Amino acid sequence: MSERERLFAACAPGLEEVLAGELRGIGLVARAVPGGAEASGASALALACLGSRVADAVALRIFEGPERELSAALSAARHRFGSGAQLAVRRHRGTATVSIDAAGAPLFKRGWRPRVGAAPLRESLAAGVLLAAGYDGSRPFVDPMCGSGTLALEAAALAARRAPGLGRTFAFERWPGHDRAATEAVRARLASLARSAPAPIHASDRNAGVLRLAQKNAAAAGLEGVIRFARCDAAEAELADEPGLLAVNPPYGLRLADDVQAAWRALAALFERAIGWQAAVLAPDRPLERVLPAQPCSAMRVRNGGLSCRLLLYRAPGPRPAPEDGPR
Repeated sequence: MSERERLFAACAPGLEEVLAGELRGIGLVARAVPGGAEASGASALALACLGSRVADAVALRIFEGPERELSAALSAARHRFGSGAQLAVRRHRGTATVSIDAAGAPLFKRGWRPRVGAAPLRESLAAGVLLAAGYDGSRPFVDPMCGSGTLALEAAALAARRAPGLGRTFAFERWPGHDRAATEAVRARLASLARSAPAPIHASDRNAGVLRLAQKNAAAAGLEGVIRFARCDAAEAELADEPGLLAVNPPYGLRLADDVQAAWRALAALFERAIGWQAAVLAPDRPLERVLPAQPCSAMRVRNGGLSCRLLLYRAPGPRPAPEDGPR
């Protein structure tokens, strides 16, 4: 199936524009729609399944038209893909769409994380956080509350230009008429982009258990030599001399955390030292970020593990401004 393919890629709510931009960046024509992005292009399924970090699922659009033509479209689709094909049908105001899952398993399951912590961050959301912050791997990165390491691992894979789907096969590769040569050409082209990470990537946590978990996950992903791990409080996290991106998923109080307020105060202390850095913080609806010594330049509403939260982006954290002197 190397003709121009039309697809729908699903993502976490709030990341639609990020996903559409990513799909355009890998060579597709794409636009954001509620719940994801629509895209088209030659070998679009292969590009999206192998190359998208933000998509959770990819489906081939088989039919889109008047609902009165739905029965014929379903019959044609079953003839094309087999009577066991799992077809998704959506009806809306007299129109209908028919799609078929192209991935076969959730794309956020990279295949390297057999071990997760108490409140794992989905890989695709972690990648969306990085891309929303403009991270391309050329600058230093630090996660001072790394947990099982998802943000740091996604940063390392992005910096190394390792396409997330290279180690997997997908449902569309088993479809009748699949153009294997075209898919292998896409796989080879994406693999050829790999490089050594050009900037340091640091991940730390004060919890020795989750830090060991993060190191095991990095080893399973083949990224143990890319990330520098350390056990320390967030306030003492190592920052590279050159400013980069500080990204963190701090405790909200809905996951295991001994002292949520203390964790945010530690993050505030790190902000005081992060002069010139950018920052991306996943925060709950209740404004815990008020303790931070900076105001976000933007806030995106997203969902993390089914919980409504906000992605706060900061241009340059740093020390609090000195209070102005009062009247004399």
